[in-house]
Amino acid sequence: MSDLLQMIVLAVVQGLTEFLPVSSSGHLVLAKSILGFEAMDGLGVEVLLHGGTVVAVLAYYWKFIVGIVRGLIRREGEAWRFALAVAVSMIPAVELGLLFEEQLEAAAESPLFVCGALVFTGLLLLSTRVFGRDGLGREVSAGRGFLMGLAQAVAMLPGVSRSGSTIAMSRFLGIGTEKAAAFSFLMVVPVIVGGNLYYFAKAFTDGDSPFAGLTWPMGLAGFAVSALVGYASVAWMVRLLGRHHFWRFGFYCLAVGLCGGAWLLFR
Repeated sequence: MSDLLQMIVLAVVQGLTEFLPVSSSGHLVLAKSILGFEAMDGLGVEVLLHGGTVVAVLAYYWKFIVGIVRGLIRREGEAWRFALAVAVSMIPAVELGLLFEEQLEAAAESPLFVCGALVFTGLLLLSTRVFGRDGLGREVSAGRGFLMGLAQAVAMLPGVSRSGSTIAMSRFLGIGTEKAAAFSFLMVVPVIVGGNLYYFAKAFTDGDSPFAGLTWPMGLAGFAVSALVGYASVAWMVRLLGRHHFWRFGFYCLAVGLCGGAWLLFR
């Protein structure tokens, strides 16, 4: 399979799984391992694919974002509370990323660890069926934003779904579905952008080029496909949350984790 086609396949995987509660990082690790996409390892590929999904969520929520910005300018309390919650939610992920950078990178290189983390994600999603409190309709306060940030920090482990963890936490906290979805998808934007800038700076400091080995067609294809598929994925996920089908993805994560683990152990 050509490098361009490999990039497109990974872009579809990234775009589809970034916002569905099934772990995009876990699926990328397993896809590279099972399909033999060794040439697609590297910071440049991760940056392009994540960049596409960032554009997707910004495009889907652009009206909401404009409303928040206007509210901040007009000093509206609700807008400032939302912005503060987003800022506070970043703290756990930043701290965990800086303290355990090497351990997280090592975990990302272990497909078997990813399978175990997917099983954990599956059990977490299924637990929302029992312990979720959908009917309370609570707001996203700074305190609840911090708790969702803790869930996002745990999801830095490859195989633990970021959207699954944060939305599950919102269900446990009784946050309204629409606001929980918007907050979950938007809170990741500064973390992804900040993380990519950090690794960019680190790579250039070490004298490496993050995009070494990538051609313009590969880069554009990866970015565009992940953005388009990501946009469709966000829209689909929002509809699923409204229908309360979120927890059913737990069965999928359990199946992938168990089957993937069995394949890796007995191949």
